[in-house]
Formats: sequence, C-alpha cells, structure tokens
Amino acid sequence: MLLGRYTTADSESYPNALTALHIQPLEAAEAMDRWISRPDDVDALIAQWSEQFPRYFKAEAKTQYSGRPVWALTVTDHVQDADERPAAIFFKPHAHEPAPIAAQMNFISQLLTGRHLDGTPTGLPREQILAETVLCFMPDANPAGTAAAPVEAWDGTQYTNEEFFGWMFGVDAETGKMWKRVDIWDDTIEDPLPTHYGIAYEQVSAHEYVEPNRHHASTLFRWLFELRERRTWDRLLSLHQMEFVGQTANALAILPCLYDEQPAHLQEAERGWAERIVAAWAQLPHGNPLQEIKPLGYTGQQRQYFVDRWGDIYKDSVIVTSEIRNNSLICPPPLQQALNEKAIEATVAELIAHCR
Repeated sequence: MLLGRYTTADSESYPNALTALHIQPLEAAEAMDRWISRPDDVDALIAQWSEQFPRYFKAEAKTQYSGRPVWALTVTDHVQDADERPAAIFFKPHAHEPAPIAAQMNFISQLLTGRHLDGTPTGLPREQILAETVLCFMPDANPAGTAAAPVEAWDGTQYTNEEFFGWMFGVDAETGKMWKRVDIWDDTIEDPLPTHYGIAYEQVSAHEYVEPNRHHASTLFRWLFELRERRTWDRLLSLHQMEFVGQTANALAILPCLYDEQPAHLQEAERGWAERIVAAWAQLPHGNPLQEIKPLGYTGQQRQYFVDRWGDIYKDSVIVTSEIRNNSLICPPPLQQALNEKAIEATVAELIAHCR
C-alpha cells in the first residue's frame, strides 16, 4: 500500500486528527486495515462476498472501455420481496477521491459479516438494515483512473495540492499547471495534449475521455439510467472529496444546483437529510463540517454541465452530495474514511426513519 511517509517530522501536523482516532502518527499505516480501494483488491473482495453471501449480496458490473468492471452492489435480504422497501444509491464518480471506495467497502463488510474489514465488531443494526432497506453501492465509477493513481490514499505528505490537481486533470504542457476541466475531450483534436492524462477522466472510446459525473457517456451514467428504470430510489448520495483550501473544515453537504427549481417536497427531503448528515459528522471525534447547507455553487460552464446532465434526475430525485477533505495533513485517510462512512450511515438512518 502506497501511503505517505509518516515520520516524526510529520507528526507535528497530525496529532489532533490522529489522536481523535486513537492513532499515533507512526502507527497510521496500521489504521488502514479497514481501507480497501485499489480496483484489484475491490474486485477480489466482491468475488468473495458473492460466494459467501448470496442471500444478501448481488454484484453486477458494466465494463469500462479499459476493460475494468464498474460494480453496482445491491445489499438487502433478497429472499424477501424488496420492491416496497426504501432504497438508496451510493456512488463515487472521481478516481482521485478514494476514501468513498474504502468507506463503502467497509460499510458493506459490516452489513454482510458483522465486522469491519479489520475484524472488529460492527455497531450497526445490520439485521434491521438488511431486512428493511435496499442499498446499492457503486464504490468506484472509474476504476481505470483509480488504478493509475500514484498512491492509494492522498494524505498530504507526498503531493502539494497543485501537484494533486495535475494528477486529477492532467498537466498543461505550456504552463506546467493543471490542464483544463471539460465534460468530454478527444486526444486526436486537442493540441497540445496534456503531458499526462488526468486520472479523473474515464476513457470511453479509442480517443474520447469524459469526466464521469459530467457526461452521459460515462459508465456512471449508464448505471444510473439503468438503475432508475428498475425501481424508485428514495435517496441518491454522491460521495466526493475536495481540498477545502484555506479552511479547517473537513466535511460539507451540498444540495443540487437546481435546488431552487425543485418541487417543495424534494427540497424539504434533501435539506432534512443533509442536516442529518452534518449532525452525524459533528458527532464524530474531530469531525468539523461546515454548518451551512446550500446548493452546488458552480457558475458558468461547470454549472451548465450539471444542468444538462443532471437536470432530469433533479426533477424527481432526492439527491445530496457529500464532500470530505482530501490530500491534507489535518484529515488523514482514516478520518477521511470515517467521515464518508458517517454520511452513509446517516443516509441509512434517514431511509429507515422517513422513507418507509
């Protein structure tokens, strides 16, 4: 596992966040025993669960152009009729944001085995969750990008944010800074090309690349469209990470960019759910969420991508985005994972409380 180099020098930046998790800086690698995010490891564990838990676990995949599977993992008691149960989809679009993968895999482990991936017992009411909800997890919408990342977890010790941005979207050959962020691009048309292709982009044809949550050609959208045809989903949680540059916060809940145009019942459901997530983060040791909950703040072309690609989904879906701090000395990977898991746990609690 490629983690940052935890040294005595680094420990001055880590103590608050790590102490909250009862971790000493030089023991941080051991705290990653609950962390699985590399695609090959994810695929192997999914194969194992499929054999061991056929009653509760159904794994389906769509294949990327690269050949890697993008999984939709349904966790529920499949023996009983699940059509009327409240249901949620959890999905992670971006390859440079691995903590949501680790969080989803560990959460599934708790539901299926009663234990975290490190073997410690879960505190979740797993029998109730399996009997009363339908949960669909898409741990990684771009495993090809994830596999190309230089580290398994972005901990802030190896790359500056500027270098990190270059890994996300590529490096501009002329400026040496982050290449442009677009919904789709073709490497036979762009001139000059980035010095390396950003891992956030998913290859969808011989020469075309898309940002998964900004273009319908992505495997993420292929799955979302199919899943929405199968049944009604009460909650859609889009799991992300961001850098919180210039802030000490480590978590943020975001409403859809078209929130103000949604029907009132969707607005009420989204805000109440987002408040539950923020409250859950605040209860976690060293959870430090921003308290303000508001619509996605993009403007210009970036906002238009969401209007064009998500507009129809916003009309009839309750959807919230969670953002957890990434590539930061004050939010090490175990805390990144814990915050993501809290958002998932709060969403399941919301299903049971309000969607039956």
